[in-house]
Amino acid sequence: MANFDDQVMGLTGLTVNGSSTAPSQPELTTFLTDGAKEIINVLPRNLKAKCTTFTLLNASATILDLDAIGEIMHVTRENADSGYYAPCRKIPAMYGDMSNDSGSMMHYASATDPVYWVDSNGSDAATLFVKPTPTDAQPAKAYHISYPAVAYNNATIANFPDEAEYLVPIRASIYALEYLLAHEEDIELYLPMMQNLKQEYMQGLQALGAKVAQPQQAGG
Repeated sequence: MANFDDQVMGLTGLTVNGSSTAPSQPELTTFLTDGAKEIINVLPRNLKAKCTTFTLLNASATILDLDAIGEIMHVTRENADSGYYAPCRKIPAMYGDMSNDSGSMMHYASATDPVYWVDSNGSDAATLFVKPTPTDAQPAKAYHISYPAVAYNNATIANFPDEAEYLVPIRASIYALEYLLAHEEDIELYLPMMQNLKQEYMQGLQALGAKVAQPQQAGG
């Protein structure tokens, strides 16, 4: 398959190179990365699963800052030294401290019935907590969406559903045309092209079972 810059040039007729033309190669990289993130966020859960990785929690990192990652899919914790990973129940943040109370049948956490919740850690970022607290001998795994960085000269996207990949250069093309519309006086050339691409993009998302609204402006 052609690189994404070639695909965008084929869809729009624009020139993408290392000069100051719009979109430039760095701008197109941003458009592709933003497009991939937007697509992931509206995909149905079965396709989001193809965008999932995990972060290991142990004695060195017992909690997880959610600021730079996507949706939490599920959390597991090892139930014993060299044991198996048990699923963690999600509990409301307000009951997080109750996970230490052995008298609370609903919220108490044990190695065989671990829990997790999302709350603030005294900063502006949401934080994921697991109880019992992960250790090196009994770590936890937080499975979450990982947003890819997509370069202009890539031809594929790792950790991304193949069936949705063709939509990324289409979305990047829409971003590029929107950029031109904001900076060019002659919009008649680009407007019909952008409307056709938006229609193709929306139809593609709907075919994948995504919950969609009209595409947002770049950076929105």
